[in-house]
Amino acid sequence: MLVLAAANLLGVALFGTLYVVAGLRYMSQAAFLACLVVLFALVTALWLRVERQHRHLQPAGRVGRVVAGLVAVLIAVPIAVLAPVFWLDAQLPVEAGLHTRRGAVMVVVLIALVLTLLVNVAGGVVIAARFVVARGRA
Repeated sequence: MLVLAAANLLGVALFGTLYVVAGLRYMSQAAFLACLVVLFALVTALWLRVERQHRHLQPAGRVGRVVAGLVAVLIAVPIAVLAPVFWLDAQLPVEAGLHTRRGAVMVVVLIALVLTLLVNVAGGVVIAARFVVARGRA
């Protein structure tokens, strides 16, 4: 479960970084979309490789590990990112400008989590398709 959580955490970090870089206008919209597609495919491939280590388990066990790894990240990332942001915002004066950036930070975290959730769904679809194809051959 921890390895799947680490793969999901890496996905959140990569997707969040991509959105921040694009939001700062360091890349064009076409470059952003191309990077998003490539990054989604790479993170999904990584997720599939990590999940394949547990192929000896029964389907319920595999689903349980996937869900536990995803839930751990869905709970831990907002706590680890947003709690310090809100604490720091309470410590800094309004002139520092963090108060106006809180919304952007929350949006980036939400988008990164949703994309990571979609990676898990896409990985699950690939695993199910492989299972159906293997059953059809047998």
